[in-house]
Amino acid sequence: MGGKQAQQLDGHLVLRDVATNQFSDVTGIHRFVLPQDAAVPKQMYERGNRSLFAYRRGELLIPELGGRVTILPLGWDFDRGTIIDRPLFTARSSDATVFFDGSHLLSYDGDYWSSLNHELSREQDIYFGFVDKDRQLWTVQDAVELTKLIGWGVWENLEPQSIRSVWSVLPDNGRQLLFTDHGVYPLHHNEVGERLREGNFFFGLKDGSSGYWAPVDDQFLLHCQDRPQGFVCDRKLPMSRVMGLGQSADGSRLWIVSDDGLFELMESDGSSPVLATDDKGKALDKPSGALAMRDDGTPWAAIGGALYRRGSDGHWVKAVTHWPNSRDFSPMTMAFSSHDDLWVGGLRARAGLLHLTLEGARVAHIEQIDPGRTGSPIVFSLLADSHRRLWVGTENGLAAYDGQQWVRLTKDDGLISANINQQGLTEDHDGTIWVTTTRGVSHLMHPEHFFEKTALNPVFVQVRLGDHLLPEKAVPFSRDPLMVTLGSLNTALAPTTYFRYRLEGVDQSWIKTTTGEIRYNFVPPGHSRLVVQAINDNRNLISRPIILEIRMQRPWWATWPLIAVYVISVVAVPYALTRFRFRYLVKRQRRLEALVDERTREMRAAQDALEQQARQDGLTRLMNRRTAEASAKRLLEKLARPDYDGEYRSATLALFDVDYFKAINDTFGHMIGDEILAGIGSRLLRDKKPDEIIGRYGGEEFLIVIHGDAHASHARVALLLAALSETPFETKVGALTIGCSAGIARTSPEESWADTLERADQALYQAKLEGRGRMIVSERDRDDGDYPG
Repeated sequence: MGGKQAQQLDGHLVLRDVATNQFSDVTGIHRFVLPQDAAVPKQMYERGNRSLFAYRRGELLIPELGGRVTILPLGWDFDRGTIIDRPLFTARSSDATVFFDGSHLLSYDGDYWSSLNHELSREQDIYFGFVDKDRQLWTVQDAVELTKLIGWGVWENLEPQSIRSVWSVLPDNGRQLLFTDHGVYPLHHNEVGERLREGNFFFGLKDGSSGYWAPVDDQFLLHCQDRPQGFVCDRKLPMSRVMGLGQSADGSRLWIVSDDGLFELMESDGSSPVLATDDKGKALDKPSGALAMRDDGTPWAAIGGALYRRGSDGHWVKAVTHWPNSRDFSPMTMAFSSHDDLWVGGLRARAGLLHLTLEGARVAHIEQIDPGRTGSPIVFSLLADSHRRLWVGTENGLAAYDGQQWVRLTKDDGLISANINQQGLTEDHDGTIWVTTTRGVSHLMHPEHFFEKTALNPVFVQVRLGDHLLPEKAVPFSRDPLMVTLGSLNTALAPTTYFRYRLEGVDQSWIKTTTGEIRYNFVPPGHSRLVVQAINDNRNLISRPIILEIRMQRPWWATWPLIAVYVISVVAVPYALTRFRFRYLVKRQRRLEALVDERTREMRAAQDALEQQARQDGLTRLMNRRTAEASAKRLLEKLARPDYDGEYRSATLALFDVDYFKAINDTFGHMIGDEILAGIGSRLLRDKKPDEIIGRYGGEEFLIVIHGDAHASHARVALLLAALSETPFETKVGALTIGCSAGIARTSPEESWADTLERADQALYQAKLEGRGRMIVSERDRDDGDYPG
């Protein structure tokens, strides 16, 4: 190649000077230079690939706009022969980089490359990779299938083909030890090494030096050391089904909980384990389920149906005599998340997780954790990590608690399997979490991601009335079904997100849908509102409601002219027949005519009253929302036309509502709340000027539109609100004083009514956040010299 060639980088056109390996965008602002010995695959220009990269002596070079070049070690021999007719690409997030080298899709976590946790790791054509705003990786396989790689960059999953069951993981000196039903295996950079020791190893505990204690085959407790000549075991203690191990701070004493009871072992003198005794000298020989070490070095253990702690004299003292969640509760795991917080998990109880609050050596309080928070009433494993987060393993996935909120993780989040093993949770030295399951091992590299606040962002994907899409304008009356498809813009949480909805005036309560599909066989004529919220129980998230406005005209046979015809016909037809048949009853005829006139006047009066009711809010006697919006839009259309001097005029729009109105309703009842709203309407009507638009916008929210100078309009709004706040309202429960918050926006000819209203609403929301009882001008209008500072 020679001269200059063009390429796309993050959607920007990039020019390359082949002679100097210098790249720049068409503006010349962004430049970067690759080393002369860096090779750029030729077909990247021929195919117009979006992802620009180069390779050099075992390194991957990824240029970025701004001049920086990221260099990643490849860690394997890059076969240039595979890139002749295969697509290549890289994609990056804040956590990881993915690279397709023409044969395999690989991921780099900042330390090493590994195959992705997906069948995409096999050899096939993958045409591009894209990382969205939620750090989710999307690929196109074989040009026919769009696939999202669940958990990419956050999880690494390992499913050893030659090992049936991995029970637990023990981090050790930059690697991990896998305790399996086939023996102990080393794991380094997600590569399983040769077996170190044969046997059914369940879990391990380091002894403080280079040795390990590990129960084997439910019959023995082994002490082994990892030496250059191999994994050598130098002690073998007969012990039935060891459930937990604990070690003193100086490493001299080991505590063992097993089916044979609670044992203590002095490691230094080579003696045999001895049964522990309680403060009355009785041997603790009942089956023991779990053990945890407090940060002061005191062991606590679940023995039989009670909880014990070791006293300063070496004897064990009961701290809990019975479990409050069930007398049959069987503890299987324990963990301290702090000095005074002990967690106990197990089975055979409605609530399988207990939170014990300690005061010194005494249990001050026991809280039963709702199984809805952990996802199951059965708890197999507990881990308190270095950040004082609690991790709970169940047969339905992984739950976590950071002291403020509970979250749940399942296969939809990237976990290899939902069934967590006992002793299946371990924290590595770098703060990552290892999780063993019935299918394999999951490595959670970024636990903090699951506690980040995020939005679900529900959307209406499609709205159909019968066979046609529903337009925004009013539609003719139809008995066709309304069908709505919902979705979420949060791609990370979409699989575990469901929706609830309610059609106002039809549904008395919320209706739940897990598929995102809504169907109404019939929608009543008039103005209806479909309110929808997205919910994710795993993250304890609920979205702000989104609203679908449905406007359906009345059927032709229910319009007011035809209703009048029906009524007149009911009266006129008998009258005509009576006159035709009984001409001689003239007096009766006159009475009937008078009756028709009277009925007609009543109908006209009723029609006038209905028209007035359609324009007016029944409670406050102000304009209702539809009338106020229509009046405001007509005013804006008028102001959008230049006056005689060729200048455009504007108006001030204010949205305000009553502060803490819900508290008034909750404290005094809705009748008192209605009295307050009626009083507000009365004062606003009293103070309203003829050219001002004031209406009730919904609930306790009101709309004011004032035409004129910004200073005067601002002062006018303040005066109207002061009239509401300064003088108490007389109610059945006495005088009540209210406060109001307002958001103000200035109209302009180039802005639509909806946009101006949105800015006013945002300003009102800001006023709420800043403490209520104030007026906030929209951000766009604050720099306008017409507004006060």
